[in-house]
Amino acid sequence: GGVIAFDTKDAADLLAPGETWGTQTTLSFQSASKQFSPVQSVYGRVGGWDLLGSAAVRGSGDIQQGNGDELETRDFLTSALLKAGYTFADFNTVKLQYQGQRNDGREPNNGAGAITNSNPLVDKLVIDNQYSLKYAYENPANNWLQPKVHVYFNDTKVEETDLSGTNAGRVQDRTIETIGFTADNQTKLTFGDSHAHTLSYGVELYGDKQTGSSTTTGTRSGVPDATATTYGFYLQDEILLKPGFGELSIIPAARWDSYSSEDEAGQSQDERKLSPKVAVSYKPIEQVMLFGSWAKAFRAPNMTELYPAGQHYPGNNFVANPDLSPETVTTIEIGAGLNFKAVLNQGDKARIKGAWFSSDGKDFISQQITGTTTQYVNVPNAKLVGWEVEGTYQLDPVSVTLGASYVTAKNEDTGANLDNNVPLTFIADVNYKVDAIDSVFGLRGRFANANERASSTSGLTDGYGVVDLYYRWRPDDSKQDGMLLDLGIENLFDKSYSRRYGSLNEPGRNYVARLNYTW
Repeated sequence: GGVIAFDTKDAADLLAPGETWGTQTTLSFQSASKQFSPVQSVYGRVGGWDLLGSAAVRGSGDIQQGNGDELETRDFLTSALLKAGYTFADFNTVKLQYQGQRNDGREPNNGAGAITNSNPLVDKLVIDNQYSLKYAYENPANNWLQPKVHVYFNDTKVEETDLSGTNAGRVQDRTIETIGFTADNQTKLTFGDSHAHTLSYGVELYGDKQTGSSTTTGTRSGVPDATATTYGFYLQDEILLKPGFGELSIIPAARWDSYSSEDEAGQSQDERKLSPKVAVSYKPIEQVMLFGSWAKAFRAPNMTELYPAGQHYPGNNFVANPDLSPETVTTIEIGAGLNFKAVLNQGDKARIKGAWFSSDGKDFISQQITGTTTQYVNVPNAKLVGWEVEGTYQLDPVSVTLGASYVTAKNEDTGANLDNNVPLTFIADVNYKVDAIDSVFGLRGRFANANERASSTSGLTDGYGVVDLYYRWRPDDSKQDGMLLDLGIENLFDKSYSRRYGSLNEPGRNYVARLNYTW
């Protein structure tokens, strides 16, 4: 597991030097779901101000699947991003941001499954609002202070009305509110030309509040009314050494976290964890990098896993487990990257990167269904081993990319498969550039073996191969340098297939188009 962090663009990222304002219009279409989406953005810089506004609409209908069936679903989504940043006294910047969306949809309660009595068709309304205030001090001449402070509030509401099944007419709500604060700083220390440190350290604090309701039972099954608080401290030192025979980077780090939660019935949990890691990379020459890491990490059980109650489906009820332990994992990873020019021809380029990892997991959190009960439990010992490799060779006008990946995951005590397995999967991409018409033509494919190592028969899937065509046109004419056109045909041969652990067929042949114009 890991963390994905999103950082939205500022006007400064979109404007060329000397420009003060700009606009961007995007139109996109997909045939498989009859999806149409326009996006309009406006941005500018005035004095110390950096301003950006963007709005989008997306409407889609039933999804045409590869087996000829239609998956009953629809969405109408509106979203907006508003940002205002102000820089004063040269190096101080304050940013205020709002990001929100509203989606009116109709889909199965569990979007990954077919419509049944226990998985009814629902009208689903999702409203998500995120507010953020940031401060940063960035003075290149100050090696001791580069502080950043971030305060945020997120509010997500989901309302579902059952349109079918045994509870037709029932309305269920779920709300999650998060308020958080982070502060960090970087200190840079240099000892000559061959020895440097970059210290990163900081604190994070956030709290979650979850509530659920139902018009039939009052409380919502599986969505406990509960609160959780997490805070942590971290320290990392990026050490750069140039001993005269290459470049060596060593990054030791540690993070200490404390988390606690409690539901309205008085059930609670209070735990603390230390997560150390060390990463090393070595570049004997500019074209070669060797890397490796050892790390401990954990994932705390969330409120829904700890305190669920009520009916899971007819004849089966949730059972709370406040003694659920956090997932912990120790991972070792090693790999290498190569990047060369003039390999087979004076004008070519080649790069390849590969990695192997082994993860020893303790107390993996798994949903256990036994007869009339459903409870989240810990799998004491788990083992994950995997590898991936990807390489690209480019000799204009042709570029070829090939890759492969594979992961095995088992319960070490019983030998049973876990749902983290990834069957042997290959990717391939070949594109041809035609400079005379400012175009790129491409063909890509994804080929996967059958998934025969699922934790249950419902997770077994056949192997598949899917091929896509794509085309990109970006005029080089200075009067049209803001235009970009993407066209494609996904699942060219209308293949009927399911990804691993997918109980539904993926979309069939899908014609896609996207036009972007910036001025």
